[in-house]
Amino acid sequence: MLDTCTRLCLLEPGSGEGIRRKTLIVRGNTSFERAEEIKKLGVCVVICSAVSNVFYNLLKERYVDMVCGITGDINEVIAAYRGGTLGQARFRMPGAE
Repeated sequence: MLDTCTRLCLLEPGSGEGIRRKTLIVRGNTSFERAEEIKKLGVCVVICSAVSNVFYNLLKERYVDMVCGITGDINEVIAAYRGGTLGQARFRMPGAE
């Protein structure tokens, strides 16, 4: 769950197919601190499997787009997001809308 994760994989799109990846330790203890931390990192979009309504709303208030209920191999998820096909059923968590 995004609310309690200890690491984030940050992606910075490059030219062509290149993407720079960076894994960061999440330092914030509260949802508010975590939301601030994510915003200060310059994150524009979060792709995750699950997130509480409170944390979802804190991120949305900070203009972070949320794509929730996603599962799958990270490389396939990234390719699907970039290709506009992340809405396929194979990427949806069971029970996710």
